[in-house]
Amino acid sequence: MVKQMNSIYSVDVFCEVIDNFGDAGVSWRLARALSSRGLSVRLWINDLSCLQRLRPSVDERLIEQVIDGFQVIAWNDHAEMNYQPADLVIEAFACRLSDAMLVRMAEAKPTIAWINLEYLSAESWAMQSHGLPSPHPRLPLTQYFFFPGFISASGGLLREDGLVQARAAFDTESRSIFLKNLGCDVAPESLLISLFCYEQAPVHELFNAMRLGRPTLCLVPEGIATKALANFLGNDVSVGRQVTDGQLTIKIIPFLNPDDFDRLLWSCDVNFVRGEDSLVRAHWAQQPFVWQLYQQAEESHLIKLAAFLDIHCLDLKEESANAVKTFWQAWNGEAGAILDWSTFSKALPELVRHYRQWSAHVASVDELSTQLIRFAGKIR
Repeated sequence: MVKQMNSIYSVDVFCEVIDNFGDAGVSWRLARALSSRGLSVRLWINDLSCLQRLRPSVDERLIEQVIDGFQVIAWNDHAEMNYQPADLVIEAFACRLSDAMLVRMAEAKPTIAWINLEYLSAESWAMQSHGLPSPHPRLPLTQYFFFPGFISASGGLLREDGLVQARAAFDTESRSIFLKNLGCDVAPESLLISLFCYEQAPVHELFNAMRLGRPTLCLVPEGIATKALANFLGNDVSVGRQVTDGQLTIKIIPFLNPDDFDRLLWSCDVNFVRGEDSLVRAHWAQQPFVWQLYQQAEESHLIKLAAFLDIHCLDLKEESANAVKTFWQAWNGEAGAILDWSTFSKALPELVRHYRQWSAHVASVDELSTQLIRFAGKIR
């Protein structure tokens, strides 16, 4: 735990769920991280059912409850009526507070720190906008943009204290016990894959390629991309369902809580992740991963993907860099890109080393919640 800095003792984190588990997951992790640093934290979220899927102890019927050391509030009109702002107010992913809440923030003494926590991006404009002020047009309030990122000019990534040490302590025996508890029997020569993707991912094409490759076990959490799995699993996508086709075995596993999801990523040879929360966790897993972005209008997500690939593949040999870029682009639906699993999997020996080095590089950037507290103290 660190001392509170510059009179920041309390925090409100607001989350409007759009990308399902991603928005809720990032906001929950942020609230937990800020709470662990000695701050009084309230997480305001408009979809308790989504959070309940991640944290089963959440009671969807309650307006207010305490989970994981911080307060969770069902964000609705009724909850807003008597709002008293915290020292630091964070709007996650550009959600919007009501005019009445903004008025109360403007009236607060001493002044509050107001931050718009933006989506994770490697685009140059995001780094140039990091920390910039945005005065309210009518009220004596100034909001500041805060961009997570992968370089020192950014706000960094969420990483709880002790995570790197926990990952290092997760050895072969720990992996074996974890997989056994999931009901997974992994042959020594098999490639172990985790698949967490959106419905539009070209899953059928990927599985067809895996059928013809080396022995592969693909683990899919319950309820994820069930329509995309239908060609291989039929209508039965219940937990424990397992199908083998050629060299590929697909197994449905339970939907995991966030800490067990980390262990899944640590256990697998390749992790397919989606959105923002699981992407960040894939970084700390130190294993090769493939990222599917949340699809945006006019394919602007492909611009975001290209910006990340430019910095992510910078230290790779040209052949491996091309394998990664082409495969990721095809996985994200870019026209003309080929989902060449054979070439990508052949690059894995080099990619294993690369992803460990990349993880260490990103971990050298100051962690996001620490930077947030420091920044809020400066602007308050």
